[in-house]
Amino acid sequence: MKILLLSKNFAVKNAEEILSLEYNWTEIGDKPWNIDNLLYELPMKWELSQIALHDKKIVGYLVGSVKDNAAFLNKIVVDKNVRGLGIGKKLIASFLKKCLEKNLQRVTFRVRIDNTSAIVFYDKLGFKKSQEIDKTRTDGVESYFYDTIISGVFKILNC
Repeated sequence: MKILLLSKNFAVKNAEEILSLEYNWTEIGDKPWNIDNLLYELPMKWELSQIALHDKKIVGYLVGSVKDNAAFLNKIVVDKNVRGLGIGKKLIASFLKKCLEKNLQRVTFRVRIDNTSAIVFYDKLGFKKSQEIDKTRTDGVESYFYDTIISGVFKILNC
């Protein structure tokens, strides 16, 4: 398995294969991304985002950016056919390493309150969840807000 930086050029060339993973996202009730979502420009997106390859096939990706002077985890998707191999953990670890290289000390993100497998995943890795429910998503779905010092999670990830 390889984790590589997701460059804009790679995203353009491999958009169809990357977006084919969206069925994993829609199973939790969110709308699938299209090419416009994938290529949407965000601060430091192409310096922080990651792609996972397994047997030369794209099996996961993570889109990160910078928001309010912190790293922001916009999206992470791993093909459910290869879950349990540590791909999500490796995507997160690679992302956080890049964040620290860019002098970003905190990471923030939201997780739907009904996405229990993601909540268990992030909690197990040591991400800090606010107990207050976030109701600011444009689609109205309630979420937990995570705000974590990266160095603390890095210790748990053994990086």
